[in-house]
Amino acid sequence: MPANYDMRVLMVFPLGRDTELVRTALEQSHCHCETFKDIEGAIEALRFGNAGALLVAEEALGNKAVAILAEALREQPPWSDLPVLVVLAGGNSKPKGAQQERRYLPLGEITLLERPMHIATLVSSVKAALRARRRQYERRTAEEVLRQNDKLAALGRLASTIAHEINNPLSAVVNLLYLLSGTPLNPEQRQFLDVAQGELARVSEIAAQTLTFNRQNGKRGQASMSELLDSVLKLYHARLTSAGIAVERRYQNTAPLMCYPGELRQVFANLIGNAFDATRKEGRIVVRERAAVHPKTGQEGIRIVVADTGEGMSAQVKAHLFETFNTTKETQGTGLGLWISKGIIDKHLGSIHVRSSDKQGSSGTVFSIFLPQDARGAVEPPLPLLDKVSL
Repeated sequence: MPANYDMRVLMVFPLGRDTELVRTALEQSHCHCETFKDIEGAIEALRFGNAGALLVAEEALGNKAVAILAEALREQPPWSDLPVLVVLAGGNSKPKGAQQERRYLPLGEITLLERPMHIATLVSSVKAALRARRRQYERRTAEEVLRQNDKLAALGRLASTIAHEINNPLSAVVNLLYLLSGTPLNPEQRQFLDVAQGELARVSEIAAQTLTFNRQNGKRGQASMSELLDSVLKLYHARLTSAGIAVERRYQNTAPLMCYPGELRQVFANLIGNAFDATRKEGRIVVRERAAVHPKTGQEGIRIVVADTGEGMSAQVKAHLFETFNTTKETQGTGLGLWISKGIIDKHLGSIHVRSSDKQGSSGTVFSIFLPQDARGAVEPPLPLLDKVSL
């Protein structure tokens, strides 16, 4: 079960009645519990981190508490329907029970458990609630994947449209420069023309790569990771050279990987571009690709590392690194690059991790990607910084 599933049972037993008995029984059945004295505490925990189910004693549900809980349940996202189980006080007559059911109507569909409690029934009811909650989380995950795929497709179409529009005036400028190259020019003018043609060729290649991203997004096939990395480094060659940044390629010629090549090239472009922006002035970028076996699962795959000696990131920046519209580049960044990259790696059932330090004298960032050969996901342990990792 993914780590972002929160399957705690929030228990509200204000008088301590049966608390230890219930908690012990549930935890012996591998249900993680958290106890509260009032409904407000449980609601605060729910708002902070979701939950698997709410188990509450009837004495904690006065009219005010019912209203507060009903409001909290209405605030849940559309996918969420938190299971609520109410342990009734003992000695209820049927008319009183019917009255209670009406009082709890604002809470929606809930499960009523009568005292004296049969532990086996209680545990069975809670586990059934947790199974229902798990299905909600799985539905949410599926919906998020569909939304991310839709966003990726929309971004790909937008990039393709922009690249296509750029190509039209770009072709005209290239033709004009070609005609100009056939006219008499002095050495200085010829040098300027050569520089202009070289830069336009680079712009043309970037536009072509952007079109390739969109065309290949839906095509799966075998590709060499080292070739994809080199195709991206070629785009940045002029800028890396002018900034005096040393690039170290360390490839081990691994076998081709079954993947979506256009999408992975987009990931590598994001990481190398970010490394360039962070490093600048005579730094160092290391790009490594090698066969790898996951230390925890024994899974065979490929590890790609992009490391730099740049300014690094603070803990606060790192905490929100893969969120949408999160950028440190102010007006120059969209805040979409790493979010898109994370979605692509997830689509390949791989993992991406980062380690970074912004301490002066030892700053730098290491991005590590693990892509499985057999299309099963893996969780990669964090890597040390550039000066400590065996690159």
